[in-house]
Amino acid sequence: MRIVKSFFIAGMIFLFAVSGVFAQENNPSAIIRELSGTVELQHPGSATWEKAAQGQTLMQNTIISTGFKSSALINVGNSIINVRPLTRLSLTELSQRSGTETINANLQAGRVRVDVKAPVGSRASFNVQSPVATASIRGTVFEMSTYELKVIEGTVEYTSVFNAPLLIDASGYSYVDERTGQAVTAETGTAIRPDMPIANDSLSTFEVNIAQGGSGFKIITRTEYKD
Repeated sequence: MRIVKSFFIAGMIFLFAVSGVFAQENNPSAIIRELSGTVELQHPGSATWEKAAQGQTLMQNTIISTGFKSSALINVGNSIINVRPLTRLSLTELSQRSGTETINANLQAGRVRVDVKAPVGSRASFNVQSPVATASIRGTVFEMSTYELKVIEGTVEYTSVFNAPLLIDASGYSYVDERTGQAVTAETGTAIRPDMPIANDSLSTFEVNIAQGGSGFKIITRTEYKD
């Protein structure tokens, strides 16, 4: 009887272990499909930066950073993130649960274009959070900087830290007002301007942009900036 009980316990442990492996394997992966220029990675717990490579898999919470005239195209599950120049982004969650593929990204600086597509037979939940706003979508195409959002296809739920969500439809544009901190809508077709560094987003006396210098950012005036 004890032998049967031991086999039963061992079998249950094996089943739980196998199910854990499959659950992990079913999570979406993030792979660098294309890159150009200076693209660097900082892995969780590391203070150093390393050169990114095409085909490289990104771990959760790895920071990807692009320099001047540099970009990266990342396949995240069935979705695509186009990381624009002078951008820092990390993927904070990659999971698949109860028929929903969940991807959460933290946009620290710069801007991204995202094409969200759900896996066959399931749903997609994609959230991009900047220091002042969050874009939540379930199947659409949009472009976002830390302060602005432009929807290309579908509908995006756009929320600042100070107001209720706004639903922005295709061709719609929204931004976070620097005076009130609230997300507001603007004229259709407005283009997203070059992003400003996180520490200086509230400056209005002159426009600034960022130039990446290895592991850090430096501020330069607009007259020095060339796309």
